[in-house]
Amino acid sequence: MRADGTIDPSEDQSLDTPHNLSHIAVPIPHHTKIELPQAFAALGLETSLLYALADIHFHTPSEIQEKLIPVALAGTDVLGQARTGTGKTAAFGLPILQKLDLNVPFQAIVVVPTRELAVQVEAEMVRFAKHKPVRFGLCYGGTKISGQLKLLGRQPHVIVGTPGRIIDLMDRGVLPLNNMRFVVCDEVDRMFDIGFRDDIRKILAGCTAPHQTMFVSATISDDIERMVHRHMTNPTRIFTTNKEEQLTVAAATQYVVAVNPWDKQRAIKMLLRQEKPTLALIFCRTKRSVDKVAAGLSQDGIAASPIHGDLMQNKRERVMRGFKTGKIHVLVATDLASRGIDVHEITHVVNYDIPEDPEVYVHRVGRTARMGATGKAFTFVAHGQGQLQTEIEKLINQLLEEYKIEAFKPSPEPARRHHEDGDDHGSGHNAEAAAPAAQTPTEPAKPIVEGYQPTGFGEVQPSASVRPLTGKFYKKRRR
Repeated sequence: MRADGTIDPSEDQSLDTPHNLSHIAVPIPHHTKIELPQAFAALGLETSLLYALADIHFHTPSEIQEKLIPVALAGTDVLGQARTGTGKTAAFGLPILQKLDLNVPFQAIVVVPTRELAVQVEAEMVRFAKHKPVRFGLCYGGTKISGQLKLLGRQPHVIVGTPGRIIDLMDRGVLPLNNMRFVVCDEVDRMFDIGFRDDIRKILAGCTAPHQTMFVSATISDDIERMVHRHMTNPTRIFTTNKEEQLTVAAATQYVVAVNPWDKQRAIKMLLRQEKPTLALIFCRTKRSVDKVAAGLSQDGIAASPIHGDLMQNKRERVMRGFKTGKIHVLVATDLASRGIDVHEITHVVNYDIPEDPEVYVHRVGRTARMGATGKAFTFVAHGQGQLQTEIEKLINQLLEEYKIEAFKPSPEPARRHHEDGDDHGSGHNAEAAAPAAQTPTEPAKPIVEGYQPTGFGEVQPSASVRPLTGKFYKKRRR
């Protein structure tokens, strides 16, 4: 580094290679008006990273950053656990960027469960590397692989991606893992939950060179502990919360709303109009529920949009851009999409469907009150779901406050209703309620005088033709 604070190209020969021309480091500004974050400097971070942190107004490290960064800089394997929204990306990303050898490609890989989280993590690390000539490769499914193959041809230093696409690129022979020096699994518990356990094992097994391994997440399960024993060497465990403390962010006020399944659509509209959130995030259990809720809100004049795994990737990216820019005020999502939503302006989170896993609740609520902001979280609880609420309260060591929606009155249970969505499970409908009312002998059923009248759907007519066992019906071909 020169005396004026800029990077001397002679110190890094990788700047002369063609694949670096697309990503040249911005010179470090050198004047007295920029105040470097001394709290981060005390952790051992270099000047180029401190200038980048100053540019994005990072002044004081969070607890996980303060504890994890020095350990990661020392080269030790790390198992880190912290509340969602406390800056885990910077905790593992800054040490990696500082220790990279810019002359060697394919040195670090960060594995995440969802496409949105991959985009978020890569964007954060690009901001941290503003004053370093680091090349990044972003690899995830749902997009054409040709663009990612071209990107890997530029020999990136850091790969950020989802397990499925990473393995696809490995099998094609274009993503070598044998020289990886840093391996990170972010939100590792969620990757286990959605079936990436074998993929993670395959990726870790492909990293054959001596490397530093870091697992970070908001929750640590027994399955993760077993993975730690298998793929880590004397790891340092950094837990910023324990079972006696709250796992959710303290700045998020958490409420419970008693509402019947058939009243949820009406309740969510009244809740949003009463609270008037800046940005709201609604979680549903199924993709069909997500589409239904978003459509209902849109019909009521609320700028809402769905996001889930069935949407095309370009559509998901447009939705996220609209949400971040404020064009979309309400985002209705499944849990799979929740890990990549990092918008600090989210003021309200609504659990339209209460999660069956209490740890999922932690991740949902962590989408609000991020990085020192405040927020509110609401959970719809129906009759018969009290045990799920109790399990959540035990995990977070906090009672949920009861919340009343003004002018909201529960409606009577429909006599006969076909529940098509996952949010109507456990509503208490029985066979007697669903059966049609019996007709009394004094009031015979009104005969059907028009149209076809079957003699009985349960009886086989003697004249009926026998259907073939294959289920195929033979008919004459039209000439």
